[in-house]
Formats: sequence, structure tokens, C-alpha cells
Amino acid sequence: MNQNPKIEYWITEHPVMVDVSETLEIAINRMASYHIGAILVMRNEILVGILTERDLLKLLARGKEDDEDIPLSIPVEKFMTVDPITAEISEDYNVVYMKMKTHNIRHIPVVSGDKVMGIISIRDLIHFYQNKLETALLDAKKENDELHKIIELSTSDLLDKLFGEINRYKEQSLTDYLTGLFNKRCFQTRFTEEVSRARRYQSDLSLLFCDIDHFKKVNDVHGHHVGDEVLRQTAYLLTGVIDQHNMLSHLRKTDIVARYGGEEFVIILPETAAEGAVLAAEKLRRAVEELTIPIDNAEIKITMSFGVAELSENASNCEEIIRQADMAMYQAKNNGRNKVVLYKEKF
Repeated sequence: MNQNPKIEYWITEHPVMVDVSETLEIAINRMASYHIGAILVMRNEILVGILTERDLLKLLARGKEDDEDIPLSIPVEKFMTVDPITAEISEDYNVVYMKMKTHNIRHIPVVSGDKVMGIISIRDLIHFYQNKLETALLDAKKENDELHKIIELSTSDLLDKLFGEINRYKEQSLTDYLTGLFNKRCFQTRFTEEVSRARRYQSDLSLLFCDIDHFKKVNDVHGHHVGDEVLRQTAYLLTGVIDQHNMLSHLRKTDIVARYGGEEFVIILPETAAEGAVLAAEKLRRAVEELTIPIDNAEIKITMSFGVAELSENASNCEEIIRQADMAMYQAKNNGRNKVVLYKEKF
């Protein structure tokens, strides 16, 4: 399966189209004939709208409420979604996926300037990672069958059925299977958004890069199943720790924790300058140091090393901030581990 994240490799290059003057009946027949969930509406080769299964649901629900037949002879422009959200052909999977998530849509026309290059759907993006799941979930024939069942279902029932499974698989593609935290791919998308937001509003932003000290020894001495449990317990602590009957959070709701890989974790701290980030890292370092993990008949103690970097003139993009935080974390390792180090130009 092609793993290139550029959407130009995943789009449907010849999307089905109708002219704004054509009737709703023509549009629906083409959607059913091609087993698709969206059709582009054009005027003089310019994209002016999109008609999706969601628009059909609204129309059918309204017809049922008014006890009237669907006006199939009326031009499709009366029912389409005007000025649809679009994606540039140069954008990648993550950007387009976040557009779908933000606007709660399933189909996005792909353009190059004013020229329509194709269309990409949520099933294409699910296919990017989970080809078998996408095939089972959004098979073209099943979509066509769902269109024929619309009359038999209420609007809310159908929407739940259409989007429930999709949301479940989207969640799986964003989280780490072992810890339940965001995975590296999701972190990169969210971090890009937070950096852009911080630069736009000229607000502070910091990143923590942390690593479990001597984690290899845990695996070597106790086995990988114990190492997995240590990773899970560390993830729980980084997001919140159970103290008798209460869950005490060490971070704010706006902070974002992700597993970066192996025993490495990253934490995005929006609207936080370096000084505040160092304080947050120190709280987490102490909490990890005090943590006792019961495993079988033993108790395991661990520590973590933390690197801190912030958005600045010398680190104005995601890659540089990550690099600086990573360097600071390794400096903490070199300083004896179980420490917090703020990145400086010269250590």
C-alpha cells in the first residue's frame, strides 16, 4: 500500500460532477450509479458547491416532516452545500484529516487554485492506515445500500449509523495502542496546529521531551511484559495520578501528552513560557520519582529525564523546537539523569 502522505496520491482524480442547472434527480442517479457519497456541482468549470449524503438526509427528513414528495425536478443548486471546504493538492494527509475533523465533514474537493483536481473522502483517509477496516466499513456497495434505506430510518438514526463507526476508527488511528495516549502522528499534527496558533496570536508555547531512565534494564531484568506495564503506568501519571480515591492532574486540560516512541514521551504546553514549562516538568519529575509500580511480587521504581524548549526567534518551527527539547533531554541524561534541563544555545 502506498504510504506517501501527500493527498495527490490518494484522491479520486476524476470526480463525478453535475452542472448547477441540472436537476436533483440527475445528481442522485449519478451518485447511486457510481456508488459514491458526494458529487461536485460546477458552473462554467468552477466549483460552486457539493451535494453529499448529508444534504440528502436533510432533504428527506424535511420531506417526511412536511409529508411531501421530494422535489426531484428542482435544480441541484437549491439543495447543495455552497462554498464547500477545499484542500490544496499540495497538502498532506494530516492537514486534510484535521479539516474533516474540525468541520465534521466526510468529503473534500481537492483544488489547485480554481481548478478542481479531484475529491478525497474519509474512507480514502481511513484506507491510508487501515485498508481492511475501510473496505469492511465503507464498501461502495454498502454506501449505495444505505442510500436506499434512508427513507426507512430517522435522520438521527442514520447519522448515528453513518458516523459512529467512522469516529471509532478515527480514534484508533490517533492513539497509541499500548498507553492510550496520542501517537506520534497525531502529536505532529497537533503540534503543528499549536505552533501556528501561537505564532498567529503571539502567545507562548513550550514543549517537554521526556524519557524513562535505564528503561532497557527494566526489560532485560523483568521482561517486556513488565516494561509494557511500566510504560502504561508512566502514561497514566503524566496525564493524572490516582491518589486513594481521587485523580489528581499534573497538567491542564489544554496540555497535550503523546507517546513519541519507545520510552519517550512529549508534552505540548500551550500559552506557557519556558519558566512555567520548567516548573511543570519538575512537578512531573518528582511525581515519577515517587511512583512505585507493583509488578507480581516486586515493586519497581523509575525516574525520567526532561528536556524543555520554547517557541522563540531561534526556534520558530516545529522541527527546531523538537530538536532543542530533545537536545535538552539528552543533556539531562548526561548530567546524571532524573533532571530537568532547559535548552540553551550553549550548555
